[in-house]
Amino acid sequence: MALNLRQKQTDCILRMLNLNQPLNPGAGAGDDEEVYKILIYDRFCQDILSPLIHVKDLRKHGVTLYFLIDKDRKPVLDVPALYFVQPTPHNIRRIVLDASNSLYDSFHLNFSSSIPRPLLEDLASGTLNSDSIHRISKVHDQYLEFVTLEDNLFSLAHKACYLQLNDPSAGDKDIEDIVDRIVAGLFSVLATLSVVPVIRCPRGGPAEMVASRLDQRLQDHLLAKNNLFTEGGNFASSFQRPVLCIFDRNFELSVAIQHDFRYRPLVHDVLGLRLNKLNVQGEKGGMKSYELDGSDPFWVANGALEFPDVAVEIETQLNKYKKDVEEVNRKTGGGGDVDFDGNTKHLMNAVNSLPELTERKNVIDKHTNIATALLGEIKERSLDSYAKKESDMMVRGGIDRNELVGVLKGKGSKSDKLRFAIMYLISTENIPQSEIEMDKVVKCFVGISKCR
Repeated sequence: MALNLRQKQTDCILRMLNLNQPLNPGAGAGDDEEVYKILIYDRFCQDILSPLIHVKDLRKHGVTLYFLIDKDRKPVLDVPALYFVQPTPHNIRRIVLDASNSLYDSFHLNFSSSIPRPLLEDLASGTLNSDSIHRISKVHDQYLEFVTLEDNLFSLAHKACYLQLNDPSAGDKDIEDIVDRIVAGLFSVLATLSVVPVIRCPRGGPAEMVASRLDQRLQDHLLAKNNLFTEGGNFASSFQRPVLCIFDRNFELSVAIQHDFRYRPLVHDVLGLRLNKLNVQGEKGGMKSYELDGSDPFWVANGALEFPDVAVEIETQLNKYKKDVEEVNRKTGGGGDVDFDGNTKHLMNAVNSLPELTERKNVIDKHTNIATALLGEIKERSLDSYAKKESDMMVRGGIDRNELVGVLKGKGSKSDKLRFAIMYLISTENIPQSEIEMDKVVKCFVGISKCR
């Protein structure tokens, strides 16, 4: 069962940009006149769009202007406005304000998840009282409350969720709100894929709470005659149902903390890759912005390699590129006895190969700059040493106290040392029991106790 979440969500967004009309890729130029529109979004929905939709895609689908919902905007007549926002009280108030100020002729409202009835009533009463209800053209629940980063990788984009779920001072209402947000996000993923999975989870804890509520929501939704799964997919009634496994983060906490020396995790951890984009220092001192996703063949092929192997691969790719350039130059250079037909063919082949060579060079330069930035951080913080020692700790079940002290007094940021200390506590099978030994271990952690 092939489930490409990135493509599915992209298709949903493009349909939304088409004012929720089916896309017709086979239509001719004169079939339907393009409807130009304005796109309004909030910060969360901006993050949903960012990894999937580029400016050229917006232009292609008739979006001439795009703004954040909180930005002050001037009226634009004769153009529909397409809103893509979370269903929050703040966004509803802003939509009512925009409609009452007659900013646009018609409003096509698209919410990232199902809008609760009280907020829908606030929208209706607000526009009715301001005599602007006629401007609300359509209201859609899009069920796109998640951020897709790769074909089969997504994030619910909830900040500090782990801390909130494990906060001893958190009340029942706080925990329930977080669980409901997680359920809404997972339901959106399943609705986008049009699948009803078999759900599995360990008993007890937040994972079971999420699984139970998600299962109940799916059952309630399937009772409706026209539901998202019967409308949009072939898998809902299929015997081939995927399995959704839900675990608490504490099930394998070390994965979130351990230093990793592979290329993709290093870029995430050290250079702050966010929404498939990052900024690194360029050769001439300025900042370079790069995008790393499935369209980058080097990133796809080498993301799982150890950093030294990636450096070798960059060198190999660069040498191959130079040989190919030399070959093109040799074939188009001419000679004493001129073969005009042969030279013409070589010249045509060279011209045709230029875009591909240019693209290869751009990819090589991009990853050379990224690898250079990583190497500087690795040397400054001894990240290779952290990665090796933490891996050894997990295999051996801890390390000698003197080795622990040496690492905590050596190179690395406070965050590196705190993570190493946590890895020590996770991996060590026998924590010192005597007061003297325990006091020595505690003193090792004093220097990093203020790390956030």
